[in-house]
Amino acid sequence: MKKVITLDSEALQGVCRRLEAERIRPFEPDVVLGIESGGRFVADMLFPERTHCYVALRRPSTRRKSGVVKRLLRRLPRFVADTLRVAESYFLERHAAAPVPFTGELPAELAGAASILVADDAVDSGNTMLSVVEAVKNNYPEARVATAAVVVTTRAPKIRPDFYMFDNLLIRFPWSADVKK
Repeated sequence: MKKVITLDSEALQGVCRRLEAERIRPFEPDVVLGIESGGRFVADMLFPERTHCYVALRRPSTRRKSGVVKRLLRRLPRFVADTLRVAESYFLERHAAAPVPFTGELPAELAGAASILVADDAVDSGNTMLSVVEAVKNNYPEARVATAAVVVTTRAPKIRPDFYMFDNLLIRFPWSADVKK
């Protein structure tokens, strides 16, 4: 069974520092592009001296987690919330997720960048990151594009980030729906 770990803000910051220092360097991006919403927090912790910008793109199952569902998840005992996370992960692995088309605009900060790091908190199916990377490469074919995430949660995502810290693990981030406030 997959393991679920919880990272508070301080632990996440430490993981992101290690991700940058141990895995990503010497890539040295000109711009860090975070995928909203969790990817914004991760992007902000990577290469703080660089330009940061963000793009919004979410898979449909993420958008369906309403305020009522979030409040319910926060009240569940931890072992029940962990079991639901594991069940959702196995479901995602067994059922091909629909592509997530990128229909938005890319941030102007990407123009002229020689190297772009696309960052997200987690890669599940890989559809969101793949869509963003394809849009970046199509619009800025001269730029070197690399990808980073804190965790890859499934065995065979559509795109595996170039840099990541954890594999086949589930993480409860500070912004997750089931974090106890």
